[in-house]
Amino acid sequence: MSSIELKNVSYSYDPDHPEDTTIEDISFKVEQGEIVGLIGQTGSGKSTLIQHLNGLLKATKGDILYGGKSIYTQGYKLQTLRFEVGLVFQYPEYQLFETTVLADVCYGPKNQGLSEEDARARAREALGLVGVGEKLYEKSPFDLSGGQKRRVAIAGVLAMHPQVLILDEPAAGLDPEGREEFLEQIRQIHDRTGMTVILVSHSMEDVARFVDRLLVMNKGKLIMDGTPKEIFSRTEQMNEIGLFVPQVTFLMQELKKNGLPVGDETVITVKEAVEKISEALQ
Repeated sequence: MSSIELKNVSYSYDPDHPEDTTIEDISFKVEQGEIVGLIGQTGSGKSTLIQHLNGLLKATKGDILYGGKSIYTQGYKLQTLRFEVGLVFQYPEYQLFETTVLADVCYGPKNQGLSEEDARARAREALGLVGVGEKLYEKSPFDLSGGQKRRVAIAGVLAMHPQVLILDEPAAGLDPEGREEFLEQIRQIHDRTGMTVILVSHSMEDVARFVDRLLVMNKGKLIMDGTPKEIFSRTEQMNEIGLFVPQVTFLMQELKKNGLPVGDETVITVKEAVEKISEALQ
């Protein structure tokens, strides 16, 4: 089982001007099997950061360890790292290029050296996990809806049996019911496989109910690291950087300010809120 650890990682797109860093002095460790959320305003450095985790970008300063070994060690096989640390971009079109859905999802396993038969078996398994039925297998991935494209892109990564799944805004564009169903499927995949999941999102509601730990970025720096309850209890600090606590958390804080004894107002799900309000009214 493999952890990912960043040690004082900084990155600048312009080596001639290293003072213009996109991310600066970032350190954290994600253990195998964790579900971690990464949040921050647009331009905070989230997408740049996650592209370091499988070696798509190389840190200007600092080090990244996967399974305790630096990925910058001479001779380190980045292709192997990318099989184990799967990244799904925000726009699935960037990852789809084959003529059919099934062929697209087979591509990764084939690059791992699997036979045609084994690759197809992996692809079918992965497509089943994300809820893509057989009737779409022979369709062009570019003829699918946005939500279907996203599922196929994720299946393409899952088919390689990664240890880590990184999702950049995976539920963007989905309606509330679709978001709930989709995130629940990701949770089920995590529970079934034990893989690490890193979720990048603008939705505080999504991360509140889905992740176990939150990393908060602002202006290229990691400024908070804790459980959702710990992070969302810092309402003023979150507001200062343009991030707002989940609506249900805000409601509970307002109810407490106005005299309703709801106890712990750092509630982050509707189910918790209903329980706390019912107790207070009784």
